[in-house]
Amino acid sequence: MASSHEKGRRSAVPKFGSFQARAPEAQPPHGRVSVTETAAEKAQRNTAEHHITRPDQASTPTSHSPVRSFRNPLPYQPADRKWDGHTPYYLDKKGDALILRYGTNDRSRVPGYRRIGAGRILGVDGFMKVEKLGSREEFLIRSPHESRSLLSSDKKNLLARGFRPQPARAVRIRQRKSEAGASATVEDFLPLKTSRKRKRDGPASEESSADEAPSYRSIHGKSRRHEHSSSDESHDSDASESMLDKSVSDPITTRSIELSKKTREHPDDIGNWFELVDHQNTLLDFQSGARAPTTAEIKSFADVKLSLLEQALSHNSDDRQRERLDLRRMEEGLKVWELKVALKKLAEAMQKYPNSFEIWKLYISFLQTTLSAFQYDKIKQLYVDKLHSLGNKLGDLSTLEEKIECSEQIIYVFLRLTRFLADAGFAELASAAWQATLELNLARPSSLSHTEWGIPPSFQDYWESERPRLGESDWRGWASFVTDADQEPPDPRTSADAPVPPTTRDGYRAWHIVEQHRAQNAMIPARTLDQGAEDDPFRVVMFTDFQDIVLCFPTEMVSHIRLQLLDAFLVFCHLPPCLQRGNFFQEATRDQFLVRSTQDVPFMYLSSRASTLKELEDQQNKPPQFSYAIQQMCPVPETLSHSNHWFKYFDQPRDKTPPDSYQWVSTILKQLTRVIGIGELGPYALAFESMNEPGHEKKSAKTLLKKHSSNVDLYLGYSILESEQQNKAVARNVLSAALGLSSISPHDRVRLGIGAAWLELDSGDLAQAALQLCLLAEDGAKFDDRKVPEVTHATPSQILKAQQFFVTNRDYKASSGDIAQAVIYGEGLVLLDYLTQHSKREPSSQKQGDIWSAIARITQCSQDLVLRSQQHSLAHEVFLQSSARLLYYHASHGSFRPGLLREQLTQYLSYFPSNTIFHSLFAWREERLSINDRVRSLLQDHVLTRANASLSSHIFAISYELRTGNAHSARAAFERALASDICAHHVGLWIAYIRFCHARKELRTKAKTVFYRGIQACPWAKAVFMEAFGTLAREMDSAELKSVYSTMCEKGFRIHVDMDEFVENWRGEQKRAGKGRSTKPRVR
Repeated sequence: MASSHEKGRRSAVPKFGSFQARAPEAQPPHGRVSVTETAAEKAQRNTAEHHITRPDQASTPTSHSPVRSFRNPLPYQPADRKWDGHTPYYLDKKGDALILRYGTNDRSRVPGYRRIGAGRILGVDGFMKVEKLGSREEFLIRSPHESRSLLSSDKKNLLARGFRPQPARAVRIRQRKSEAGASATVEDFLPLKTSRKRKRDGPASEESSADEAPSYRSIHGKSRRHEHSSSDESHDSDASESMLDKSVSDPITTRSIELSKKTREHPDDIGNWFELVDHQNTLLDFQSGARAPTTAEIKSFADVKLSLLEQALSHNSDDRQRERLDLRRMEEGLKVWELKVALKKLAEAMQKYPNSFEIWKLYISFLQTTLSAFQYDKIKQLYVDKLHSLGNKLGDLSTLEEKIECSEQIIYVFLRLTRFLADAGFAELASAAWQATLELNLARPSSLSHTEWGIPPSFQDYWESERPRLGESDWRGWASFVTDADQEPPDPRTSADAPVPPTTRDGYRAWHIVEQHRAQNAMIPARTLDQGAEDDPFRVVMFTDFQDIVLCFPTEMVSHIRLQLLDAFLVFCHLPPCLQRGNFFQEATRDQFLVRSTQDVPFMYLSSRASTLKELEDQQNKPPQFSYAIQQMCPVPETLSHSNHWFKYFDQPRDKTPPDSYQWVSTILKQLTRVIGIGELGPYALAFESMNEPGHEKKSAKTLLKKHSSNVDLYLGYSILESEQQNKAVARNVLSAALGLSSISPHDRVRLGIGAAWLELDSGDLAQAALQLCLLAEDGAKFDDRKVPEVTHATPSQILKAQQFFVTNRDYKASSGDIAQAVIYGEGLVLLDYLTQHSKREPSSQKQGDIWSAIARITQCSQDLVLRSQQHSLAHEVFLQSSARLLYYHASHGSFRPGLLREQLTQYLSYFPSNTIFHSLFAWREERLSINDRVRSLLQDHVLTRANASLSSHIFAISYELRTGNAHSARAAFERALASDICAHHVGLWIAYIRFCHARKELRTKAKTVFYRGIQACPWAKAVFMEAFGTLAREMDSAELKSVYSTMCEKGFRIHVDMDEFVENWRGEQKRAGKGRSTKPRVR
C-alpha cells in the first residue's frame, strides 16, 4: 500500500484490457531472493502473510493455496522507493496512517476492477469476491466448498446431450509440463472464457476451467506453476460433480439418459426407439421456448430422428416392426429430403410394403399437397387403384374383424376420393358417386344375393334410365326399378336463374363471379334432357364415369359398416358425424383433408374486431358462444336439438350453402330415415330439419316416432324442441308416453327420468326435479303415477332410497364393464345431489342447488373411471359434458365463484383437450382486459401442445383471437395453426387467412404472400386458386392472374368458363358501352 506522502506519485495498475507480452527478464531462481532482511522485518512480513492466507490452508511446506504463499524472504525495499514499472508489486513497510483513522483504504487508490453479478470480479478465479457493507467494500476469499468456479459452466448444447448421456464422474487430464511452459510463453492475451471444446469421443477428454494455468497476470503477480496446486484439483472435481448433479436433476436430461440406456440395453424393442424419437420433440420445444421453432431447428431435429430410426432398423428384422419404423422414417424424412429424393424413397417404400395402408396414406397425401408433383388425373388414378386393391383384398380375408377393418379403409379411401373430386371442381361426379354408393348398399333389392365385390348389372340399367335417384323428389329406388322397369322418367329440370351481370369493369373479377355461379349450380348431376346440360358435357354423369369408384359391399358386410358409411356421407356434406363407431373412423373424421365447415370460411369475423372494449367489459352478462363452424363434442340429444341455451352440434347450413346442395342433403336424410328406415339417423335428421325448417318439428317427429317407436333419443330430442318453444306440457307428455312403453330398458328409463328432471329444473322448480329422480327408484312406478297434485317434494326416505338406487346400479354396471350405462346412473346421482344436498360450502340462490356436493360426486365418478383406464373413453366425455351443463346452469342462475368453474373445466380439459364445450365455457367468464390471460395460457400450455392439438382446438383459438385480440394476435393464431401438421393443408383455414390479411389494413401487404403459400399447401383445391380473382383481384396484375389461371388448367381443374375468351369479350363490351355513353348527348 502506498504511503500518504507519496500522493503525487500515482501507481500504475495494469489494466485488464492491455496485456502485452514483455521482453523476458533475468530473474532469480524460483523461490529464492538474494537480499536479506532483519528478524523484525521478517516477523512483520509473516504477520501480514497470516492475514491474507485462507484459514483452512495448512502452513506446512507441502500446503498449497491459490493465494500466493510468501514463505521465502523478500527483498528489502525502503518506503520511499519508487515503483519502476517492471516488478508487479513493491512493499510499503510504513503504510498509510489514514487507514487507521478512517477504517478503510483510500478508494481513489483502489483499482476499479470490472465486476459481474454478486460482486464477483471478471477475469479472476471464482474464489474472489467483493461485498459491499454499507459504505464500505470488503474483499473476500471463499473456500472451494462455498461456490464453484465462475469459469465453469454446465450449459451444454441441448441437441448434443439429448441422446448422449453424461458420465457418472468427470475425469481430469492434467496438462503436461512442456505444454504448460509453451502456453506461458506464447499466450499474450486475457481469455475471458476458458476453452472447453468437447470431443465426440466422449466427455472424458474435457478439462475443467481450473485445469489450465492462467495466461494473464493476476493481482497476485505473474502466473507460476506452483500456484496451481492440488487444492485447485479438488475444487475442479467438486465443481464437475456439482455440474453433473445439476444436469442429472434436470428431468429432460434424465429422460434422455434413461431412453438412451434402454435403447442400448434392448435395441430390438421398437417401443423404446419410438419414445426416444418422440422425446426429441420435447427437446425441440424446450429449445425453442415460447416462440415457434424455426425451419432450421425442425430440420436439425428431423436429422437426429432419422439417425435414430436408422439405428433402430439395423437392430430389427421383424417385418411388421420394420414397417412401423419405415413409416416413421418417411414422415421425418419428408421434412429434410429434396423432392426427387422424397419421391424415390416413397416409391421404394410402396414397393416394399404394398399392403401398408398407412404408408399409402403418407404417399398420396405427399403427392396431393406438393404443387410441383400434383396432377389431377394421376392422383385420381392412385385413389382408384387403391380401391380396387382393397376390394380384392376384402374377398380374401377370413375373419370378421379383418373384413370390418378392410371395409373401413375402403370407406376412408372413397371419402378422400370424393372430397378430392369436389375440391378440384368435379362436384357433380362426387355427388353421383355417393348417390350410387348409398343406393347400392342401403337400398338394394331384397331379392338380390350379392356375395362378392362389384356392381350388379341391373344397377347400370337403372342409372342410365334416368329415373329419380336418391336425393330427388319422387324417388322410388333401384329396388322398385327391378320389379317395375316400365316407370317413366321425370320431366326435364330447368336451369337455375341466370346470374346478375357483374357491375365491375374488371374482367377478371367478372369472370370470377360467373365461374363461381356456374360451379354452385353444378353440385348435383344433371340428366341428358335437362336444360343447359348440352353446353357442359361434365354436367351429365354417365355410369361409365363412376363405375370404377363406387362401393358395393357384399350383403353380409352391409350391417357391419352401415353406420360408418352414413358418417362418411355426412362428412362429405360438410356436416359433423353422429354415429361415431370405431377408433379408426374417429381419426378419419378429424382429418384435415375431410373435415370442412358449411361454408368456405369457418369464422364469423375477419374484417374487423368482433368486440369493442365496452362489449368486453359486459362479457359476464352475455352467454358463451354456443356454436362454432368446426367443433368437437359428443352428439347427445342436448347438443343435437336446436337450443338457444346450450351448445349446438352443427351449424345452420341452409343460409350458407347453395340451395340445390341443401335441398339434396335434406332430401337424402329424410329418405334414409323415413323410406329406408335407418332409425339411428332419426334424431340427427329431426334436429337438422328443426334447425333449417322450423315449424315442422311436430309432424316430422310423429312420422319418425311412428316408424321407430322405441328410439329413446327421438323422445328426448323432441321433448327438448317442444320445451324450447315454451310448450312445457307437450314436452312432459312426450316423456310420459316414452316412460309408459314396456319395451324401454331400465337404463333408458333412467335417461328419460333425467330428461324430465332437467325439464323441471329449467323451469326453476328444483323440488319437482328432485321428485322426478326419486320416483325412478320406486318399484314399478310409472310416469302417470307421479302426477299426484299433493306431492310437491321428495321425502328424506325417498332421497336416501334414490341415492342407494343410483349408487348400486352405477357400481354394478362399472364392475360388469358396461361403462356407458354406468355413466347414466352417475349422471342421475350427480343431479340428485345437486338438488337435495345442503352443504352451504358455495353461494347459492333459490334457483340454485348445492354445487359443492355435485362437484364432489362428479370428481368421485370421474376418478373411478380413471382408475378403470376409461379416462379418454366416449362415456367419460359424455359424463363430463353433462357435468359442464350443470356447471353452466348454476353459473347462469345466480352467484357463483369463478375459480370453481375454472378449476373444474381445467380438469375436464386435461382428459379431453379438444372438446369445444369445455373451451367455450372456460373462456366465458375470464377477464379479457387482465394482463394474465388465462385462456391464452391454457391454449398455449395444454390444449395446443404437440400431443393434444386438434383442428377444432386451433379453430377455437383463432376465433378467440378474432373476438378479443387484435390483428397481430389473430395472425399469430393463424400462423400457429397452419404451421402444425394437423392444419397445414386445411383448405378453409387458408382461404380464411387470405381474406383476413386482405381485410386488415395493417396486414394487406402480406395477403399475396399468404395466397402463394396457400396454393403450395393446397394445390388440389380450386377454391384457394380462385381467391386470386376474387379477394386479391386488385392486388395482382394481369400477368399474375394469367399465370394462376394457366396453373389451374395445367393441374387439371374443372373450369366452366374459359377465362381468356371471357375477359376479351368483357373488355370489348365495356369499350362499346363506354363509347355509347360518350356519344350520348348530355342533358342540361
